[in-house]
Amino acid sequence: MLKVAILGYGGIARSHRKGYELLAAKGAPVDLVALCDIDPEQFTKLVTINQGGSDQGAKKEYRTYTDLEEMLAKEELDVIDICLPTYLHCEYAVKLLKRGYHVQSEKPMGLNPAQCAEMLKAAEESGKKLMVGMCLRFDCYYEYLKDLVDSEKYGKVTSAVFERLSGLPRWGYQGWFRDYNRSGGVALDMHIHDVDMIRYLFGEPKAVSALALDGEVKCTTIHSRFCYDDKIIFAVGDWGQSSSCKFSAGYRVNFEKATVILRDGVLTVCPEEGEPFIASEQESFVKTHHMAEEIEFFAHTILGDRENDRNQPSDAAGSVALVAKLMESAENNGAYVML
Repeated sequence: MLKVAILGYGGIARSHRKGYELLAAKGAPVDLVALCDIDPEQFTKLVTINQGGSDQGAKKEYRTYTDLEEMLAKEELDVIDICLPTYLHCEYAVKLLKRGYHVQSEKPMGLNPAQCAEMLKAAEESGKKLMVGMCLRFDCYYEYLKDLVDSEKYGKVTSAVFERLSGLPRWGYQGWFRDYNRSGGVALDMHIHDVDMIRYLFGEPKAVSALALDGEVKCTTIHSRFCYDDKIIFAVGDWGQSSSCKFSAGYRVNFEKATVILRDGVLTVCPEEGEPFIASEQESFVKTHHMAEEIEFFAHTILGDRENDRNQPSDAAGSVALVAKLMESAENNGAYVML
């Protein structure tokens, strides 16, 4: 049984906590035992973030700490789950890996490729496992798409559009989301999910191009193109919606023999021959909690039950590097950047 603590108990940590609680109910070999945050009020208040739904509160009582060193001294831990703001990911991942802990860190891996390289080096030298929360790789709606791409059930992909939209985040410690130097704007915070998924589905593009718009924060909106020889791929990341708009994410993928659409949590397949059907309502479609799936996968790689064949930290580093290329393009009025 792996003992885990969450470091940073803000918005996204609530989704992590729910994942651990779902795993506890099914008897998975991972146990969340402690929470750490510098703000003691975080342990008692409910937090809702842009994914929709609301924090219903913890299902059990956890030991809580406002000092990391105190927690490390008092708890026997195997894994630290880092849910700190982006600008702290590298510093704490490196520190904790060197001290002998396995680390699961929220995305993005770091603010830039140099930080990612530092984290990879620390993991290699420590011999401990590191995984970054590129959670769409464990999301049932995107796993379904991955299976269609790999199997070519409906032929090859000819074009696709991915999108991830919300208002500007109004939560976060000291307003860090609205500071580009600490968050990387929408490109590094939210758009990176689709950037990573595009790489996962189709491999590295030969070039990228992007246009970005600044609002309250640099890079509030970004429109990206990924260049492949045989397909056209676009993605949109947008924090520019009004605050009353709900978060939304989805995709529209054209295959040679079908179009597959994810919109508002409904996954529809429109075949070239036959009638459209809602794949997400079929008995064969298994709905899962992506955070629980991600956590359990990581636990089994630590325990040696399986190899990490889905989400290596080098994959996460590659997605940060590609976002850097997109921002290079955006800062040059959408000029193509070759990879």
